[in-house]
Amino acid sequence: MIRLVALACGLLCGAGFVVSGLYDPALLHSFLMPQATRAFSLGLGLLVALVTAGLVVTLSGSRDAPLLGGQVEPEHGAKGWKRMVSGVLFGLGWGLAGYFPLAAMVSAGMFSPGAAFFLVSVLAGILVFDVLAGDIGPKSGGRFSRG
Repeated sequence: MIRLVALACGLLCGAGFVVSGLYDPALLHSFLMPQATRAFSLGLGLLVALVTAGLVVTLSGSRDAPLLGGQVEPEHGAKGWKRMVSGVLFGLGWGLAGYFPLAAMVSAGMFSPGAAFFLVSVLAGILVFDVLAGDIGPKSGGRFSRG
């Protein structure tokens, strides 16, 4: 059941993503230059996404278990200021490149060389972080330590 719901949510997200044209870096760049008429639709889309996410967080409350069953995934990663810095870095990369990971995957599927380069850069950054954090290397036996 949970896999069907996840599939339906993924398809809904993907359909909205493709219909909105968010895979096109020019749309993001038009948002950063307010004189463009397409910027309004992106701003409205981001506002709807924020309101939807806020509603989900508010309605879910402090549940002990997921609504459809299963286990709560443990929180890994940065705490406090590290989350803020990582969010700012993500936003800067998104603004400069015009891509975020999902957009880059769609654009790479459309044979955009810029998107492929962006994805390789993101994967390299993930690997560098894991090596520096000690998740990959001789101490960890060469495997990811995160479950």
